[in-house]
Amino acid sequence: MQSTELEIGELLSLHNLKLSVAESCSAGGVSSKICSVSGSSNYFLGGIVAYSNQSKIRDLGVSQESIQNFTEVSKEVAIQMSEGISKKFNSDFSVSTTGYAGPLGKDIGKVFISVKTPKTTDVRELKLYGNREEITDQIINQSLQILLDKIKLFISEDI
Repeated sequence: MQSTELEIGELLSLHNLKLSVAESCSAGGVSSKICSVSGSSNYFLGGIVAYSNQSKIRDLGVSQESIQNFTEVSKEVAIQMSEGISKKFNSDFSVSTTGYAGPLGKDIGKVFISVKTPKTTDVRELKLYGNREEITDQIINQSLQILLDKIKLFISEDI
């Protein structure tokens, strides 16, 4: 069975589609997995690790009001992150991550992953368990799987 990132790459390449990534809690891990595939420069346009709220606002166009009203870990912010990175890189697909990986604080394991396709922008809320490293690994793997599912759905509807 091939890896999720390899399958993403094959589908994006085959259909001449481009990808960008906006990461907070995954700290560049999604981009790293995507770029581990040979030839990823053909479809991966780039990514931003927007770890601070200032970066989310400045680099991704997230509204300060959304952060104040909903917090930086919310569906509203995740959606704005995926839409902002897609606009910045002019990509067909984008994925964003925001969440609490721990070990300190409340709501540890609460994560939002948003995927923007050429037709829709969706967000999924997850509750993950484990230590910081385990949660981060789950965020990366879930992000790739959700992205792959959205790419397959788009392609099947577009044929």
